[in-house]
Amino acid sequence: MALAAGVSVAAAASAALAVLGARKVYKSLTAERGCTLPSLRAVTSHSAIAYPEDYYPGGSYADLSFGETHYFLFGPEDGKKVVFVHGLSTPASVYDKVARHMANNGCRVLLYDLYSRGYTVGPAVAHDPLLYVTQLHDLLKHVGWKRCNFVGLSLGGGIVACYAHRFPEAVESLTFIAPGGLLSPSDIPWVGKIFLLPYSEEIFSHKSIKGYFSTKNIESMRNEFKSEPKVPECIDEACKILALQFQHHAGYARGLMSTLRRFPLTELRPEYAASQQQAYPVQVIWGTKDAVVPGTTIDTLQQLVPRVKVTRVEGATHSIVMTHPNAIIEQLEPIVR
Repeated sequence: MALAAGVSVAAAASAALAVLGARKVYKSLTAERGCTLPSLRAVTSHSAIAYPEDYYPGGSYADLSFGETHYFLFGPEDGKKVVFVHGLSTPASVYDKVARHMANNGCRVLLYDLYSRGYTVGPAVAHDPLLYVTQLHDLLKHVGWKRCNFVGLSLGGGIVACYAHRFPEAVESLTFIAPGGLLSPSDIPWVGKIFLLPYSEEIFSHKSIKGYFSTKNIESMRNEFKSEPKVPECIDEACKILALQFQHHAGYARGLMSTLRRFPLTELRPEYAASQQQAYPVQVIWGTKDAVVPGTTIDTLQQLVPRVKVTRVEGATHSIVMTHPNAIIEQLEPIVR
């Protein structure tokens, strides 16, 4: 009898500890849920990091609607205005060779880190089209640009499409590079579907799980080049920047998860289709070995915007901007001249 009672007490104690442990874990996962989290600007001990604060000339900060945004503005002040919007994971550094070439050849170039990337803070809001369009609109207003040429890569393509749909009068031209927002549901990988589950943003922001996905993200980028003798230097740099953000940008993982949950990666057909009715040039550039944005996306875009100019770059992957900058430059220069 006493033994049974002891067992019951032990079981009850074990259950209580399990509940307390579960609550502790849950609190650790959700503690930062309502806070705007600091950017790489908070890193003070990494003077030789892969993505320094002065990666490009003309770096500055702007206090926008949802928090501090880091941007770069350089090139001749009277040059054609070009704004570059980066993709999901890699910040403004992804446009390195393309942006520098355009600035060195007469363009006024604007690049910035999206919310929760690079040196831009991570706001505790849904990372949906409203957030990203507001950030872009605020920034253009901050630098005094009323009309310019837009270049959007991957997620950035979807952001640019949403912006052009909302503010067509601000567009001189649209260039989409492996654009997001036109995937079919079957194109979304299993890991993307996991992020649609309840509390996934909090769970996958936890340190141990974040480390796992940091490794997988970097492996995925490197695997694009597994059939080549060596990984290109630009990809090595990009992988270091990914690791830097996962390790030292407090809001990075949360921002990625929120974007995967809240940004309509399969539902932006009306936004892209709207450009068919406008007079400005529209083009799309895509690599034939892109495993992230399939060729069916380009087919869909052509159906929505029959007048779009399509450039397929043979052998390029989703890292096309870094590995094939000349192919991008060749298509951009005629538009902004």
